[in-house]
Amino acid sequence: MTRWADDEQAREPRGEQSLAVDMLGVGPASTPARELLASVSQIGAVALLVFVLFPDRVPERWRWMVVGATVAYFVFRTAAGIPKWRRR
Repeated sequence: MTRWADDEQAREPRGEQSLAVDMLGVGPASTPARELLASVSQIGAVALLVFVLFPDRVPERWRWMVVGATVAYFVFRTAAGIPKWRRR
């Protein structure tokens, strides 16, 4: 690589991820605000799918189980991110 390209790469912060990576990643987002945005949008998307778009294809009990599992996933994901966010 040229020196110019190396200088450009050195200016970018190493720990920053894009919003898309934070929203689609399995682990916690890079900031609490991004985690909140990811959880609200994805829980909303799941609720939209099972309650509005496909209400007759998913039984009532399974709808609530899917939404509950999604909420539980984001609770654990947020709990895993708290130590990471406190170190900053």
